[in-house]
Amino acid sequence: MNMSYCMCENTLSAMNQVIDKMNMEGVDFISDLSESELRAYRKMFEACQQFTELADYIEYESTEGAQ
Repeated sequence: MNMSYCMCENTLSAMNQVIDKMNMEGVDFISDLSESELRAYRKMFEACQQFTELADYIEYESTEGAQ
């Protein structure tokens, strides 16, 4: 488990690794994944959507509360 003080930094590094691979392989990226990696990829996709929604909310609330 990531330490809370560096979890965003560690996760960003891992996400950049995945994004770089996706950029290099394009549509072949998915076909090269094992079944377990494909399941993880799909769960990561859902987690990214949830992250975006929550981050938008938190950013909005933190800027509104500061005013």
